[in-house]
Amino acid sequence: MSNVSYMSVVKMDSEHSPVREHWLPVMVFLAGMAVTLSAFFTIKGELDSHRQTEFSWEAHNRNNALQQGIEDGLESVKAIRDLFRSSEYVTQSEFKLFARAMLARYRGIHALEWIALTKHVLPSLDQLATEQNSDPSGTVVNRFTLTYMEPQPSDGQSLGFDYGSEPLYRKLMEHAWINGELTVSGRIRLVRNNGSQYGFIAIQPVYINGLPVTTEAQRKKALLGFAVGLFRIADLATAAISRLEPRGVEFLVLDESAEPGQQFLDFYASRLDPNPHTDIDYTKVPKWSLKDAQRVRQTFPVADRVWSITSAPVDNFRSAEGFANGPNIVLIGGGLLTLTMALFVLITRAGIRERMKIEQELRESEQKLRVLFDQSPDIIMTVDGEDNCLMINRPLPRINESGNVRDSTGFFPAKVHEKYRTVLEKVLKSGEASEIQFSGDDPNWWELRIVPLRMESNVATAMVILKDITEKRLLEAHTMRNARLASLGVLAASVAHEINNPNNAIQFNVSILSRSWHDILKILTLYRTEHGDFTVGGVSLEQTLTGTPRLLEGIEKSARRIEAIVGNLKHLARPDQGELDHEVDVAEVLRTALSILQNQIHMLCDDCRLDILEPLPSVRGNAQQLEQVFINVILNALQSLPKRSAAVRITATLEEGGEFIRVTVSDQGSGISEENHSRVFDPFFTTKGEHGGTGLGLSISYRIIQNHKGKMALNSRPGEGTDVIMQLPVFCGVR
Repeated sequence: MSNVSYMSVVKMDSEHSPVREHWLPVMVFLAGMAVTLSAFFTIKGELDSHRQTEFSWEAHNRNNALQQGIEDGLESVKAIRDLFRSSEYVTQSEFKLFARAMLARYRGIHALEWIALTKHVLPSLDQLATEQNSDPSGTVVNRFTLTYMEPQPSDGQSLGFDYGSEPLYRKLMEHAWINGELTVSGRIRLVRNNGSQYGFIAIQPVYINGLPVTTEAQRKKALLGFAVGLFRIADLATAAISRLEPRGVEFLVLDESAEPGQQFLDFYASRLDPNPHTDIDYTKVPKWSLKDAQRVRQTFPVADRVWSITSAPVDNFRSAEGFANGPNIVLIGGGLLTLTMALFVLITRAGIRERMKIEQELRESEQKLRVLFDQSPDIIMTVDGEDNCLMINRPLPRINESGNVRDSTGFFPAKVHEKYRTVLEKVLKSGEASEIQFSGDDPNWWELRIVPLRMESNVATAMVILKDITEKRLLEAHTMRNARLASLGVLAASVAHEINNPNNAIQFNVSILSRSWHDILKILTLYRTEHGDFTVGGVSLEQTLTGTPRLLEGIEKSARRIEAIVGNLKHLARPDQGELDHEVDVAEVLRTALSILQNQIHMLCDDCRLDILEPLPSVRGNAQQLEQVFINVILNALQSLPKRSAAVRITATLEEGGEFIRVTVSDQGSGISEENHSRVFDPFFTTKGEHGGTGLGLSISYRIIQNHKGKMALNSRPGEGTDVIMQLPVFCGVR
């Protein structure tokens, strides 16, 4: 009785102890991690709040520094004005000394200039005709002459340049002249040795002392000239920010008064950013590069314009908190302590379940091997020297009706079976694996691998692995075809280049001949008037006069046709970057596809027409990939036509609701049978295998349309034709 009770207790403990063993470590671990995570998020939240507050303060500092730098630069322009107001006649040396003092005091100024107003009298037409220029009654013209400039120009305008000849500068000067206030331009491009950058120009009108300037008419009459300052925004930003400690803040400067597309002024990358944004076009998407969650935006006036500065921290933003790694230390330390406690509890009770674990692993391993063997995509069997099947994971498919299920006689074609037996005997004798490939009466290809199975030192059995490699063979054939097409593309680009050079010479020479013919025509006509009719090159003069222009026109048209063919060859050979973020004009892509297929259209169809029903918006994607789709679909439509008189229609229209562009390619071909209708988009399915079809055109096109977030459908009527319908989402301007 006691023995029975003892065995029962042991059995019950062995059945229930794994549950208790798992729960206790898990509970210890969860409790410790809960406390650790609570401390981690509390400390991290406080530090993140402090970091955001500190970043906002740093962003305002940089905004104030940039604003002060711009105001200092504008003060230099006003100082030039004060110089000329104090002494209306300022020599070049005086201007140079004064301007250099301003340049030394205010950093970031590109140049300081003085533009003098001079009046010139243009003589009238009567005076020019009589050569009497002493009468000053002609038209008075204002010239705005660049008189002084510091530093001396190494690029751009030079001394003596008339600022009034540039519409932009004249508009700014007239605005400043009329209002009497400092006027600032939008962005302009300035050039220096280190490249071109954006800048702006500040113009301050200077009036003659003693004259009233209250009204607009008085200001126009009293104008002496303009004090001008040229500023590179990057220099202003660098000069202003250089006074501050690097903290890891980048900012974007925009002109809010400018038109859309012209607002970008400068992007300042942090001195601490090891990978600044050098590959982003800030003139197109200036605000998307900055971090939305943390950026700070401020606006400030610049003379009569409004600018904004948007700041964002880089990843290595320097914060002043002294315990920056505190959350990580708490998380790692608490996690390690919790893990140590859980492992301690787990290890102390691991011996109780060790035997049961080993047994369970053995059962699971056996089950996994069985599942792996039974569900292998390949056919696996073991055979002996007499080709008797000892074990197999699934029945062999029957290629012929001979043989039985216990050997491979019925699977192998007769021409392969003898070779298989020979290879099997060789493997059993040599102990080295071997393989063969074969095909049956159907298009499928098989790879047969025979591996010897060693039992101690003897090889009495072998493992035979049968694998369907039809798709692999088709992929290899497609790869070789693509390689040939790639070589053909390179050759086409080279031939196009070589053809283009003599064709350019032909076009150039025919243009010279066409212009020369008008002069030759006058000479021939005059000669006929004086000497009567005569022949030119064995042709009567009348035929020469009427035929030569047509010959020249024919040569020019032929040269243009050669140029179009060469352009198509180059277009096909250009590389595809694979990007799907471009704005694509579907109508233009369709026209390009038809241009490339012109030769096929002339050979296969007399009635191929493109109808674009209305102006279409753009779509987002890859023009070359969409061009490949349209070429594949249109070429399939052309090749399906039973005769040249059958028609192909390509239509493009905007669907109701304006969310999709629908492109439909309709043909009057033979159509697709019902049993093949569901397989047309499958890889390697083709009805033109004997004509070189790979079965990849529609499959690739379907995948490209899906990658563009579009839809592709097919509607076929056997014996009547097929409609291929493609829908592409309209570009909405948001990524």
